Amino acid sequence: MEPVRYMLLHKTNEKLEAGQAPDPAMLARADEVLEEMRQAGVLCSAEGLMPSSRGARVTFPGGNEPRVLDGPFTETKELIAGVSIIRVDSKDEAVRWALRFADADPGTEIDIFEVAG
Repeated sequence: MEPVRYMLLHKTNEKLEAGQAPDPAMLARADEVLEEMRQAGVLCSAEGLMPSSRGARVTFPGGNEPRVLDGPFTETKELIAGVSIIRVDSKDEAVRWALRFADADPGTEIDIFEVAG
């Protein structure tokens, strides 16, 4: 079976959305997980994201012309703080790597999606 890419979407929290720096100890633990991924040969990319106040959202209300909304956005539970893309043999393996991030940052929420193509 050929490896498949999965995207791990690391959810943000109110502190990060407010522009506060992440806890240095948590960042060090997350960096250790990223290094494990590199050593295992599964990490394709990993990026942290700035708060939504630095972004924008494009919507198409009623199928009309696009509408651009500048951040910040109020619903933080739906916002993303970082993205990792990994190449693994199964969804179960992707879940195991996501759980390693959860060990590094207890209480975090990570969505896992198979990448098309």
